[in-house]
Amino acid sequence: MNLLTVKLLIAFTGVALTVGGWFFDAIKKPYTHLFNPHWLPHARYHSALWLFAITLACGASLGLLWGHYPGQDTGLAIWMAAFLPGLFYLSFFPSLLFRNTSSWDDGETPFMPIAPQLVVATVMLLVLGGALWLDMHLRVGA
Repeated sequence: MNLLTVKLLIAFTGVALTVGGWFFDAIKKPYTHLFNPHWLPHARYHSALWLFAITLACGASLGLLWGHYPGQDTGLAIWMAAFLPGLFYLSFFPSLLFRNTSSWDDGETPFMPIAPQLVVATVMLLVLGGALWLDMHLRVGA
């Protein structure tokens, strides 16, 4: 295992978050989020904010991972690259603390104890944690 593995794991989580976010929130039919005709316009505005924030944060993460700049590949650069998508994956959980919220898409019948996106968020946080653990051990061993 090497730094390339660390960078690929972190990049995977950011790309998956961006592509998955756009697919499930804006493209997949029937529309459940951004283009849902039953949502209020301001709710759709917040969905768009979420999608663009994810896109920009994950783009910045990729820039930290693959860009050429002073300090590239430092521990701080790697940790920040992981933090940016991790911030969004982490936000899946405290969001459930608000009254009348659900992690299930509107109109979707729950088919397992927790919504699939919570499982995905948990797995991606574990991947990010594993990448950071590996990075830390690579730096200690260097």
